[in-house]
Amino acid sequence: MKNKFADLHIHTRYSDGTYKVAEVFRIAKKFRFSAVSITDHDSTDSYFEAKELSSNFGIEIIAGVELSCDYGGLDIHILGYFLDTKDDKLKNYLKDFKKARADRAKKMTELLQSDGINVSYEDVLKVSPDGTIARPHIAHLLIEKGYAYNIQDAFVKYIGSDSKYYVDKYKIGPEEAIDLVHKSGGLAFAAHPFYLKDSPEILDMLIEKKIDGIETVHSSYDEETGKYIDGLAASNKLLRSGGSDCHGRRKTGKRLMGEYFIPYSYIEAMKEKLGGTGK
Repeated sequence: MKNKFADLHIHTRYSDGTYKVAEVFRIAKKFRFSAVSITDHDSTDSYFEAKELSSNFGIEIIAGVELSCDYGGLDIHILGYFLDTKDDKLKNYLKDFKKARADRAKKMTELLQSDGINVSYEDVLKVSPDGTIARPHIAHLLIEKGYAYNIQDAFVKYIGSDSKYYVDKYKIGPEEAIDLVHKSGGLAFAAHPFYLKDSPEILDMLIEKKIDGIETVHSSYDEETGKYIDGLAASNKLLRSGGSDCHGRRKTGKRLMGEYFIPYSYIEAMKEKLGGTGK
């Protein structure tokens, strides 16, 4: 369909975004988006609320998630679309992952407190009242309490992977993530795969594991990267997806929604692969 657009990569307060679900729909309405997908990290908790708002705003909602994966020490994210959010296997995995993230946050705040840094797990719960806990929530507390100037400073000084306060997060492999998405009835996409420029062979692995597509539009791509990744999708006959990867102004200083989007034809191609209608 001509002149129809969508943003299929948005985060809310159900993971590490700062917008409520209703705010996402208000922004989407402002920019006349026809469809959105909320792809919170390892969480589909926003979907019930989003489904109700979808009818009110007249904007299609596509059930989504962003799953954290590890491949040989490389951080890989898999986006899932058109999921059955009631699928038992997916629900159980996300429940376990949410608990693992909470346990991780407890350990990190305990390590910080052991050095006199006044950040508690109870403080983290106040910053993330709606959903899955992530490092940016701890970073915001470090900023609010005067230990860091901004998100980057907080990560460099305290919670980056090289810090003594860092605790590794629970991850699954790409094959398991792709399988989770497929068994819940959805389509699996490689999210912002910058690594493909230096390690193009990883795409062969993802294709072997039955990846459906690649995120070809993303807020952090420069023109060269975008063309390269789009070319990979075309040459390998993979579906395309994309969006702003909006986390709200507090994380990036920019809203991002409305600046990055995909044509609705990408969604039509997804629905065609699923049998014509999607879910």
